[in-house]
Amino acid sequence: MPRLTPTTRPAGAAAFVALVLACSLLLAGSLARAPTARALILQPQTIDGPSATIGELGGVAVSADGTGGLVYLKEVGGVPHVFAARYAQGHWLAPTRVDSDNPYAASYPRVAAADNGWLVVVWVTQVAAGQDALYGSTLGPGAESFAPAEIVDANVGNGQGASPSLALASNGEGLVAYRAVIDNFSDYSQLGENTAPVLRPGDVLADIRVARYNGQLWGSPQRVDREPQLSTRAPSEANAPQAGVGRRGQAVVAWQESETTGTARIWARRVFHSSLGLALQASPVSLGGDPLGADADAFALSVSELGGATVVSHIAPEPGAPPTRARLFANTLPVSTAPGASQFSGPVPFAPGAREVGPPSVSVDDQGNFRVALTTAGQAEVWRGSESATATPETALGPTPSVAGAPVPTVLAPEGGAVSAWPASAGPLPGVAVREDYPSGEAQTGLIAGRIDGTVSGLVAAGSESGESLLAFRQGPSGAPEIVGDGVSAPPPSLTVEAPNRWVRPAAARVSWTSAEDATGGVTYALLIDGRVAARRLAGLSAVPDPRLLGSGVRNVQVLANDAAGQQTLSAPAKLMVDSQPPVARVRRRGRTVTVRVSDAQSGVRASATRVAFGDGAHARGRRSAKHTYRRPGLYVITVAMRDNVGNATTAHLRVSVR
Repeated sequence: MPRLTPTTRPAGAAAFVALVLACSLLLAGSLARAPTARALILQPQTIDGPSATIGELGGVAVSADGTGGLVYLKEVGGVPHVFAARYAQGHWLAPTRVDSDNPYAASYPRVAAADNGWLVVVWVTQVAAGQDALYGSTLGPGAESFAPAEIVDANVGNGQGASPSLALASNGEGLVAYRAVIDNFSDYSQLGENTAPVLRPGDVLADIRVARYNGQLWGSPQRVDREPQLSTRAPSEANAPQAGVGRRGQAVVAWQESETTGTARIWARRVFHSSLGLALQASPVSLGGDPLGADADAFALSVSELGGATVVSHIAPEPGAPPTRARLFANTLPVSTAPGASQFSGPVPFAPGAREVGPPSVSVDDQGNFRVALTTAGQAEVWRGSESATATPETALGPTPSVAGAPVPTVLAPEGGAVSAWPASAGPLPGVAVREDYPSGEAQTGLIAGRIDGTVSGLVAAGSESGESLLAFRQGPSGAPEIVGDGVSAPPPSLTVEAPNRWVRPAAARVSWTSAEDATGGVTYALLIDGRVAARRLAGLSAVPDPRLLGSGVRNVQVLANDAAGQQTLSAPAKLMVDSQPPVARVRRRGRTVTVRVSDAQSGVRASATRVAFGDGAHARGRRSAKHTYRRPGLYVITVAMRDNVGNATTAHLRVSVR
């Protein structure tokens, strides 16, 4: 397993890696005083290779509980097949072959994850001459091997540009969106009855389809595009259909489709369990009142926990016009329960300063706040915006060797944080830079790499609502790369502490808290009283502090959750009202008259339990204050029996001299 140490690299790497680690905290403020819980960039792990048999890295996925996996192609007997590696408890498990019952070459592997280690994989395989099919297979919770493959769609043409996009909810329900090229117009004279016009040179005729997965079976494929008779741009990863699913199964699909004018636009629609929503245009048709005649040639889709979605469209320069700055537009669909959820809010423009802009990636939260990452002329950068505000630059991530290549993956973390990754070009060695942005405005950056030097390619990342993120990439020479996986492990989730909402005796001062179990596991708790540790390594969800640490009064109680990776989350304080002392009696004399008063600074005196004997045969009861006048002088002993409201009781003997 590769480590971020000089021993994993040639001798010349030592200074560079040490420098990266020494400079891994990029602060907008003082980290020492920040209370924000920190995520942990884990050690990278080589999943497979280096080997000449390693092929395409198809993707990575993570579920809300932190389990997930990656998928890639690897040759077996000279034929590419699908392999997947599961991720659980902070570790990558050994890869296993997915398509073991299929002898034919596979392509376009994709993966999605559900809770408890559930993985679903799809890929394309030839079934007849000129005909490919889309297959799917499942690795269920606790299973050690993938189930036999099932046909999702028996005919996706020759498989060209299928580029499936697979998404699952935490319960295992989801969908796949993909492209089926019907004709590439390579031999127009033999099209027969197919008389579809070719709107632009190089166009193809293609269907955009989706198939739902109910956790067990695949549903029948459905077309989602609007105009099946119109040709569209040649397939690429940048214009491939994309699917996203929220926590409760709310699904959205987006795709590129041509208008009758030949201009390619981006469209999207919701996908329900039994029907399709309306097709909605996500990319703009005009800018400042002037029509946009240029293609939306790349796009990205993100779906939030509750089914909100943001589509970012990359608009190419106008045909025949001089090169101009790239134009990008973000359009947001509100969460499915919000007013106006059936319509996009409208394109929000933003324009990086460079002409060469790579395909965008985007992440959105339930409030419609989105984060877009991309490359511009050798620089990876991030923009942030919302459905109602112009996007603005957030930060320059760092230099990257890719001028306008693959997207820079970015995912929003809970409470406003984020994780981004990009190929690193700083220093003498290639690698992947990972940056975590915290809600407080601070950030942490680290460099990861595999066991061998070489170009980084195929970088992919995925995140979940719990804050767990996974990433994977290929690294090494093109003839013998390795597959590298890594993760950003979130600290234990926020926890709530509860203490009795009344005064209690120390023996009854039981403090309880909500579970903070996270994907790393092994969570234990420490109990803090007024900032000092009162108990460590607690496995349960409640405890009674040592009475000697409580005394009497109001205490601030907190719980610190600590997982197996050493990550910690501290709760907000709760008030614990402890009364360990009985009431106090005092006597005051004026002449032959005495006044006895009983008081308690914490829970208060239980007046009904008060008994006073004045020492001359007179008594009083049921009062916090009692007066008595002696008939003759003398030395008297007043006996006071008293109890407070939590049961602390005592008897006091007060001497008084009367003249």
